[in-house]
Amino acid sequence: MINKKVYIYDTSKGFSSLLKHYYSNLLNFDVCTNKKRFQPESIQGYDACFFVVNDVDDLANFLIIYPKIECFFVGVPNLNIKDKIEQLKYEEIIILEFDKSKHELLKIINQNLQNRKLIV
Repeated sequence: MINKKVYIYDTSKGFSSLLKHYYSNLLNFDVCTNKKRFQPESIQGYDACFFVVNDVDDLANFLIIYPKIECFFVGVPNLNIKDKIEQLKYEEIIILEFDKSKHELLKIINQNLQNRKLIV
């Protein structure tokens, strides 16, 4: 039985597809792929979040929900926005670098999910 809830925010849709492909049998996903449908007030009870920050609007949405979820993975294809996120010095954020290979990304994700006992 899958009991760990994970929120994915990915307006580009590619990363969420990858996550669902590799982890749908291990985690229960709720996915937001449209900024207009983003409802931060309904985000509660999630064990982890994967959040792709493509632009300033996504960054604003990230800042809203960061305090609501303990385990946070952030994908940032834009280097300027990545710098802004790093300057926040938020703890417990795992920054996923999309210039790494798929294998490397999955290894980082697996290690962090296992360390937090979200997957076995």
